[in-house]
Amino acid sequence: MPKDTIKLETGSIWRRITIAARSATNPSSAAVAYFGSDGHNLLPLRAGSSLVVDASIASISTGLTNPKSLRKLHNIGVSVYSFPLLHTKMFAFDGIAFVGSTNASHNSANVLIEASLSSRSANVIKSVRDYIDSLCTDQLDEDAFDWLEAQYRPPREKIPSVTVHPNPRLVMQIMASDQQGYSGHQVQPPSGAWDSFFGVNIGDAVLPTLRLRNKLTGDVIDRKVVRHALVMTIDIPESSTGAILEMWRVGPNRYDYRVVMPGQRGFGTLDRALHNTVNPLWHSGRLWFTSISL
Repeated sequence: MPKDTIKLETGSIWRRITIAARSATNPSSAAVAYFGSDGHNLLPLRAGSSLVVDASIASISTGLTNPKSLRKLHNIGVSVYSFPLLHTKMFAFDGIAFVGSTNASHNSANVLIEASLSSRSANVIKSVRDYIDSLCTDQLDEDAFDWLEAQYRPPREKIPSVTVHPNPRLVMQIMASDQQGYSGHQVQPPSGAWDSFFGVNIGDAVLPTLRLRNKLTGDVIDRKVVRHALVMTIDIPESSTGAILEMWRVGPNRYDYRVVMPGQRGFGTLDRALHNTVNPLWHSGRLWFTSISL
């Protein structure tokens, strides 16, 4: 994008922030209110960088900020500062800045719906750095980390759910046999999955149209269930042989999904679950199972 353009970032914002942090050859600046146990992986700052968080006793004792994760960055030469009541989420890297809603936490990266603005404007990047510098007033040292770790308590409250009940979940392998000559991106859930997860039977007079939201990009599409001689398929644009499809039912004929390719983060965990989860409805062929996602 042109260097003076402000761009709206949605979908996998943390993936872009992580890449920018890891790719930086110069020290970066970040101010992010809450820093969870995986924060150092989401924000892999290089030595000499500055990081401002809310490391107040209120945030530490309720698990919103994890001092052990902060200390891992401190140990490699990142200057870590505390600013109570901070609610800022802004980042300045080599050639790009982000300002938005993203805390450095698992929920922000994987569960919540976030949005940020990004810019490659040198003036914007400098403004972000200057503001973060103005917050760098209370640097944490070894004694401070020792004390904060003693005060830390894991978070006890789960994030609010948009549904009253936990979401039913489907995990299944995508096979070469899924393709039925339509888009080339068909997936073919087994009959047990159609019945137990989708509530659809091949003998139904009218097959539904499903609203699908890609959990990684936020893109929403409508796809009709297609009836063949012996099976039913649904078009998933990102589907590829050897990948794993993970879906969550979030409403009537509404599903969130992601396609995880071999080698991508999370593939190994899903693959192990497919091989180790007992599925009384499985008979042969592709591995799949359903569960409740809490």
